[in-house]
Amino acid sequence: MKLSKFNIFFNFVPGLFLLYNSLYGSLVLIDRETGEALRGGNLSPVLCDPEVSKKLLDAGVIIEDSFDEDLYLKRMRESMFSHEFLAMFLSLTSKCNLACKYCYQSTRPHIEGEDLVSERWGRVYDYIVKRVEEGAKIVSIALYGGEPLLNPTVAVNITRDLDKLAREYGVKCETALITNGTIYNESVEEVFDRAVTVQVTIDGPRDVHNERRPFKNGKGSFDIIFNNLLRITDRHGKKTGLRVNIDEYNVDYIRDFIDMLVELGLQSKITAIDLSPVHPDQTAKYTPFKTSRNYYEYYVNISRRIIELLEYSVERGFKITKVFIKAPCLCMSKYSYGVDEKLNLYLCPGYMYDTPIGYISDNGAILTSKIKEDIITSNPQCIYNCKYAPICYGGCVYLKSKNAPTCLRVLYGDEYLERIIRAYVFSKYREVIERARSSSS
Repeated sequence: MKLSKFNIFFNFVPGLFLLYNSLYGSLVLIDRETGEALRGGNLSPVLCDPEVSKKLLDAGVIIEDSFDEDLYLKRMRESMFSHEFLAMFLSLTSKCNLACKYCYQSTRPHIEGEDLVSERWGRVYDYIVKRVEEGAKIVSIALYGGEPLLNPTVAVNITRDLDKLAREYGVKCETALITNGTIYNESVEEVFDRAVTVQVTIDGPRDVHNERRPFKNGKGSFDIIFNNLLRITDRHGKKTGLRVNIDEYNVDYIRDFIDMLVELGLQSKITAIDLSPVHPDQTAKYTPFKTSRNYYEYYVNISRRIIELLEYSVERGFKITKVFIKAPCLCMSKYSYGVDEKLNLYLCPGYMYDTPIGYISDNGAILTSKIKEDIITSNPQCIYNCKYAPICYGGCVYLKSKNAPTCLRVLYGDEYLERIIRAYVFSKYREVIERARSSSS
């Protein structure tokens, strides 16, 4: 037996170690003495106990001497390109009722006003059916925009068609709704009912949010969105997440915003809070930093400040997402794309309206560029020399194209990466940890 090279050890709570294996995604709480021994390469404390060693073997913490983890990682990576998985970020409209200061789509010409019409959705659906008949077993569609609920009839029809697909073919269909939260009424309630996940964005307290995300007429959007969020979480709370886009202009207000959410009990109603930095394409007409930093320095700095805010969110009772997992994504999956209203295909939503790589015709998806194939067949050597490789895979393709730091060690450093993994584990397994802490004291 030997230790996996993808084990990440760190102190967690008094008397306990947390061991995270990035290759298998397994999390193990162990006593400090055993953790110290394993971190030092000593397997004897666990090998002498058959029950413990079996559990650690199942978790991938220890492996057979003959097991080749690099080969396993390579095969895992290849499986992501399998014909069994199909995913799309599908834009229902390029229209939006907000005028967010940092919106990347506002920097791209000739996109405003186009809807995904029923006929075009029919072509997309025919393509999905074709892929299912060829062996796809998982279909994941994110309803995207613009504001997708400005095209309510098509939004409802898409969710109905995907439910029908799941019933008729026995496949797993997952629909996600990404909305700015300004629209919640009887015409779209069915979309919320059928969606597996819902994301609503609020950028902080009322005045801060209104300055960043006003309606196009200049009126603040906070009250409408927040009241809708309360209604949505009352009915769909177990599937609703809250996103906050953060840069140097609102970062100092987020703790107060989190406190406000806690006062209203939202920490127990939403699935998770997601704090995300403003990205490169969002900076063409808006500079997200008020210092003399360049974008690279800003991105590192704001990402680390966000970890501090995520830790605070967890302290206040929120769950958080796996923000430390940066890849793989649509770019690296063979049958996954961003799709606009005209059925142009993109590597991912970050490239939407900018660099199409193909389109969906009556005969299916037609790629006009080799860039996806090149990305899929590329094999960054760093993934075989880093314990973070299975949660990074060389980093986000889109951010890398914008010269943003994508290597987790560069972006967070070991200290902050350890902190965010710890925060995530505590948010997800709070009750388990408290029981373990009680039994060890």
